[in-house]
Amino acid sequence: MADIVDYVRGCRDTFAERPLCRVDSLVLSCLSYLWIPEEIPEAATREGVALIDLDEGKTRLSLTAPIGNGANHERLLQAVATSPRFFNVRVCLATEQSSQELERQFAATTFLLPTGEAYVALRGTDNTLLGWKEDFNMAFRRTVPAQESACAYLARVAAELEGPLYVGGHSKGGNLAVFASMMCDALVRARIVRCYDHDGPDFTDELVADPAWAGEWDLVEKTVPGESLIGLLLGSHGNDPIIVSSSREGVLQHDPFSWLVDGTDFARERALSYDAYRTGKRINAWLRGMSVEERERFVEILYRVVRSGGEVTFSGLVKSLGDGTLSLMLQRLDGLPEADREFFMSCMGDLAATILLGPAPKTPVTAAEKASAAVEKVEDITAKFNDTMAKWEKYFG
Repeated sequence: MADIVDYVRGCRDTFAERPLCRVDSLVLSCLSYLWIPEEIPEAATREGVALIDLDEGKTRLSLTAPIGNGANHERLLQAVATSPRFFNVRVCLATEQSSQELERQFAATTFLLPTGEAYVALRGTDNTLLGWKEDFNMAFRRTVPAQESACAYLARVAAELEGPLYVGGHSKGGNLAVFASMMCDALVRARIVRCYDHDGPDFTDELVADPAWAGEWDLVEKTVPGESLIGLLLGSHGNDPIIVSSSREGVLQHDPFSWLVDGTDFARERALSYDAYRTGKRINAWLRGMSVEERERFVEILYRVVRSGGEVTFSGLVKSLGDGTLSLMLQRLDGLPEADREFFMSCMGDLAATILLGPAPKTPVTAAEKASAAVEKVEDITAKFNDTMAKWEKYFG
């Protein structure tokens, strides 16, 4: 079955003939990972530069080489540059902001469609450990700097460009897209046709309860793979997500290039796999069992341990799994103050036990606790049933 690159290669209709769809959204979200060099200043202007003009040897390499998954992005850039649907889409108002002091990693690109509509693409986590640190900060901070930057960027695009807006992103970019769409000015929100969240983490209950939160969930469409993990983190607000098929397994399904396309839409799964549902529920239960201060303390210690190996990129950290560096890095736990070391190891033990066995049993006492326990039991039975039916349909139907 086709992936998003195959989809682009097969497109013969224009955006005037067929409006932007969720697959187009993922394509543009992936293109937001391109690193725009200073040699292409027009990409940062409101006039922009056409995708076809970016597909040249040296230019293509400079755009895709810094990306952790550069080969797939190179394939995608070549495909859009020769596609009747995408080649004259213009890249404009591209921006990047990075700050170790603020622990911020933010980048965004706007794609101006020939129809006069604009797609505001918020980049997900890049290959830096700084970007991953900001992701973890979402577990205990009301907002993170990238979310605030996303709001400011959407306001800027709305001021500089006319016409309808689409907003979207993959992974953290999906979270940023929803945040900006909910927290922007009402006049800007009125111009948003659709907000696409492609397997982005959710939000804390405290943030969603904020009076400033618009809560217009019908504006948001969320897509997650059948074995999603990232997209289930922090809970589930809004409408039920669309479950898409992937060519990979487990957490690797987060890779957007693994999502399968059938015609002009994603191939669908009946439901989340039960393993994904259960793991997501258990990790979120572990998080809710910690105070905000404990979450922050755990994240800060984890980041110190990870950085102790000298790595600054996520791909470098992954590589260390195979060369023994990780073992040395974990040994540096011994260098932590005893209280921090004991706290960290206790949290890791609780996390492992929660994922394997589930949260520690708790007898419901109040009426609200009993009702919540009953709802969770029904949800668990439903998830098991849907998973069984999905497997039955796949193999026998």
